[in-house]
Amino acid sequence: MKLRFCFTAATLLATSMMSQQANASLMLDASYQGLSGQNVQVVNNGQSRNVQAGLMQFNLASNTDTSVLPFATDGLSIEAFCVEFTQDVKSGMQSYSLVDTAQVFSTTQSQAIERLYTAYNNQVGTQNSNAAFQLALWEVVHETSTDWNLSNGSFRATSNATARDLANDWLTGLDSIESQFSLYVMTNRDSQNQLVFSGVPLDTTPVPVPATLGLFGLGALLLLRRRKS
Repeated sequence: MKLRFCFTAATLLATSMMSQQANASLMLDASYQGLSGQNVQVVNNGQSRNVQAGLMQFNLASNTDTSVLPFATDGLSIEAFCVEFTQDVKSGMQSYSLVDTAQVFSTTQSQAIERLYTAYNNQVGTQNSNAAFQLALWEVVHETSTDWNLSNGSFRATSNATARDLANDWLTGLDSIESQFSLYVMTNRDSQNQLVFSGVPLDTTPVPVPATLGLFGLGALLLLRRRKS
């Protein structure tokens, strides 16, 4: 009876450890380097603003251990798209929490963003396509209606028809796309949250090894104590 209780306690504790690890976020120090995109006039809830829409470049701190990151990096460089339209990006080294999209967006938004990346990430790279992806992302995040169309609604683009029309084409039919990647967001209360433009294939997401080892290690420790007693 005591042996069964010890093993059950070990299992419950290890499960709790895995749950806490899954909800924990990594911390990243990164500095904004610049943007490749285009100017666009946008309206958000009645407020018009001329903005730069495009793919942003960040450099990670020199002491960053990229092996612990869930996504691939180009050395110490990562690319990202702005999430918060009304927040400015701060210059210099900033500390970000790295979380998955489900912790930042609604289920509908998170699924749409993953599908958008799945279908069109390989088309991003030119200034026009960079602007289009940024507009599509903002539309998913900030549009208050259920109709994602940058030509109308609470969030819309009133200039740069080329990028806007491309974004609208991408937004059409997202429901029919099956997501193949999970994505992550860099969050910071004082600077723009950023969608990291490096997807993690769903079939290769790693299992948290430390928590798995903790289950067997803790169980073995309790069994050893039981034998000694």
